[in-house]
Amino acid sequence: MELKDLCLARGTSGREEQVRALVRASLPGGLDSVDVDRMGNLLVAQGTDRPGPRVLLVAHMDEVGLMVTGHTSDGYLRIRSWGGVPPSVVAGKPVLVGAQGLRGAVGRPPNHLQHGEGRTTPRYEDLYVDIGAEDRETARRAAPVGEMVTFDTPYRETPDGSTATCKAFDDRVGVWLALGMLGHPWDFPLHVAFTVQEEVGLRGAQVALRAVQPDLVLALEATAAADTPDAPVGRGTRIGGGPALTTLDRSSRADEGLRQALARAGESAGVPWQWRRGIGGGNEAGAAWLQGYRSAGFSIPCRYLHAPVSLISLDDLAAARTLLERFLENVREVRTHD
Repeated sequence: MELKDLCLARGTSGREEQVRALVRASLPGGLDSVDVDRMGNLLVAQGTDRPGPRVLLVAHMDEVGLMVTGHTSDGYLRIRSWGGVPPSVVAGKPVLVGAQGLRGAVGRPPNHLQHGEGRTTPRYEDLYVDIGAEDRETARRAAPVGEMVTFDTPYRETPDGSTATCKAFDDRVGVWLALGMLGHPWDFPLHVAFTVQEEVGLRGAQVALRAVQPDLVLALEATAAADTPDAPVGRGTRIGGGPALTTLDRSSRADEGLRQALARAGESAGVPWQWRRGIGGGNEAGAAWLQGYRSAGFSIPCRYLHAPVSLISLDDLAAARTLLERFLENVREVRTHD
């Protein structure tokens, strides 16, 4: 499965069906089970007859975007954030509306028609999507309330192949990594949960964890890189430094045995890696942590998280795959609390 295809697939929280179908079509043969639960999580298992530990890799399929909330008399769509997108980054961006991918653009009054704070600090009440409709009824038929709106951002790589830009690296990089671990002849039970609704409260992961009841959980995720000119000097996770291992974030503290095992895997594999800097944000390791499962986050640094376009290092992604494979090869060596 190409990362490009995963990123260009469309699926905000609760509307992951296109992404799920793409992932399901890309699964290798020889799996023990492939199921879709009532939440919409895609749950995959292999090697279930082998001795433990039972390992669960979690990666969410949903992306941040917008939602249609209403229609104006002259045919514009009213919108809100869906998954935590600040209004300051969406004005003027091309979008796709609804499952049919109706093309539109996010609009706002131009600065020379505004006064005061509205000139520099847009609010979602000031924004709308223009789909070319002439009146409310036409707009309502084309894009009813509740329809998803995703950013129409192409996938591009730099000429030297070092970095890529697109939408939805959060968390299609995790989905790509998880897919790459399936089909290997691991000597333990491997479960993968491609989850839904992470961006609106880790909802799918909570259900998947109860279904699998794993011994060890790794959340494969994108994490915010803070290596841009406006970031605190020396404090940020950076692209090009390899995958980021979490010690502590807003939602959980990494299991010490897992954290050390991941670091050992990085050292023995000879690939770059880094400790995730800062304690803001969270991921599905938080859902596992709250349910008492041994868990840790394993992340790809990503610039401009929760925006219409983001940027990653493809070298980081390759290093992450190598490190993750080395970790799984030696997963029985993960230390317990004893």
